[in-house]
Amino acid sequence: MFKKKNALLSSGLVLSMALSILSGCASGKSGANQDSDSSAGTAAKSVNLTFAVETPKDEETKQVWQEIIDGYTSKHDNVKIKLDYAPNDGDSFRTWLTTGLIGGTSPDIIPSRYTWTHEDLNKDLLVDLTPEYDKPNPYAGDKIWKDTFNPSILNEMKNPTSGSIAGITLQTLSIRVFYNQDLFAKNNLAIPKTWTEFLDVQAKLKASGVTPFAFANSKPGDNHYLWAVNMMTNQIAAEKVRKYDFNNNRQLELNEIAAAVDEGAVNLESSDWTGYMPIMKDWSQYWAKGYNAMNGDAAKEMFLRGDAAMVMAGNFELKTIQDSKARNFEYGTFALPYLTKEQNPNAAEKNYELGGYPDLVFAIPKKVTGDKYAAAVDFFMYLSSPEVATIMGNKMYVATTLANVDLPANLDGFKFVGDRILVNFYAAHIDKKLNEDLVKIGQLYLEGTISEEKYKAELQKTLKADMKTVLGTNNWSKENGYGTK
Repeated sequence: MFKKKNALLSSGLVLSMALSILSGCASGKSGANQDSDSSAGTAAKSVNLTFAVETPKDEETKQVWQEIIDGYTSKHDNVKIKLDYAPNDGDSFRTWLTTGLIGGTSPDIIPSRYTWTHEDLNKDLLVDLTPEYDKPNPYAGDKIWKDTFNPSILNEMKNPTSGSIAGITLQTLSIRVFYNQDLFAKNNLAIPKTWTEFLDVQAKLKASGVTPFAFANSKPGDNHYLWAVNMMTNQIAAEKVRKYDFNNNRQLELNEIAAAVDEGAVNLESSDWTGYMPIMKDWSQYWAKGYNAMNGDAAKEMFLRGDAAMVMAGNFELKTIQDSKARNFEYGTFALPYLTKEQNPNAAEKNYELGGYPDLVFAIPKKVTGDKYAAAVDFFMYLSSPEVATIMGNKMYVATTLANVDLPANLDGFKFVGDRILVNFYAAHIDKKLNEDLVKIGQLYLEGTISEEKYKAELQKTLKADMKTVLGTNNWSKENGYGTK
C-alpha cells in the first residue's frame, strides 16, 4: 500500500478487507486487482512503479513529467515511480504496447489510445477501472472521480460493447491553422472564416511570391489530409446519419458506423460523401511543392522558417511552435474555414471541429495487482487533479479533460468554435485500411493519375468489406440493433 504524508483519511472512504488499514492513506478501497496478502494494522509497504509515457520530442517535457512524479512521491514517502518511455511512432507504439501486454513485460502504467483500451480490455489485457470512477478523488476535494471529467469525453472512454472504462484521459485535442501574422499584415490579409475567403487569402499570398500552405501528405500518419477531409465530410453529410447515433453521444461509434454502412446510409460512391474530393484537389494548388513527399515535421519546419504562411497542427504541437528558436515572426491560429454552398450545395455553412476526443490516455495492465494496483490507481487520481492539469496546461500546453478547470491563456485559440464532428470512419482506429487508402489513393487522385470515380469506388469497396467483417466479428445485425439490444 502507500502512505500520504501529513494527510487524513477522507470521510466515507472504506478500505477493502483485502488491504491493510493504513494511517495516512489517500485513496479509497481498490478494485478486483487487489491481493489479500496484507493484514490490518501493518505498516505501509514500499511500492515501486514504472510509469511509461510516449517519448517526448523535447527535454523540457521529460522534465515536466518528472516534476509531476516528484509532486506525487513527495506526498507518499513509500512510493517510488520510475519514468520510462514508449515509442512515439504510431505503428511502433502499438507493437510495443501489444507485445508487452501479451508477454507480461509492460510497465505498471502504460500509455495508450482510447480505442486501444477498448480492444485490450476485450482481450482481458487491462484492468477494468470502472468501479474506481465511483470513488472520491482525494486530490480533487473528494469529489467523485467520474464527476470531475468532462462528461462527453469520459463517455468516449467507455467500451462500446460493455460500457467499462479501462484507462484515464488527460488531454483533449483541437486542430487549428497556424498562420504567420507578419506575412498576413504585409499582404493586408484578414483571418478567413469561409472557404471562399480562405482561397482568396491563399491566391493573394501566392501572387506575392509566398507559399501559402505547408501541407504534409507523405503518409496517412501525417494527418493533414485526414483532418481536412473529416471536417469537410461532416459539413456536407453528417446530418444524413445522425439517426445512427444510438447512444446520443454526438459521435458515431464503430457499431453505429457499421449500421450506417450496412443500411446504405453511407456510400462513398455517392457525392454526398465524396463532395470533398474536388475541393481538396482545388486547394492543393496552394500547397508547397512536393506535398506528397512532405511529412508533418518538414511542413512544420517550413512554416517556422517563414517559408510558408500557414500550416495545420493540433494543440499538442503548440509548445514546439511557440518555443521554436527558428521562428522570428508572430503567429496566430484560426479554425479551418467552413465550406459554403458555393463549394457544395449541401454545405452546413458552419464549423465542424475535429477533436474533443480523449487523448493522452493511460491504462494499467492486468498483471498489476495488490499494493502496486492501489498505488497506480491513486497516482491516476493525482494525474487527473486540478493541480496536475494546471502544471500540464502551463508547461506542456495540454488542454485538460477535467470539467470546470480553465484553460491557460496560451490555449485560448484552441477553444471550440463549432460543432464536434459526428462521423469519423476514416480514422485509423475505426478502419485502418480505409485510413491508408484515403491518403495513398488520394495521392494518385491529387496528382491526376486516377479519376475521381476510381477513387470513390476503391474507398467504397474497402469500407463495405471492412464493415462487413466488423459486423460478423461482433455478431452485430439489424435484428439485434447492431449490438444495442
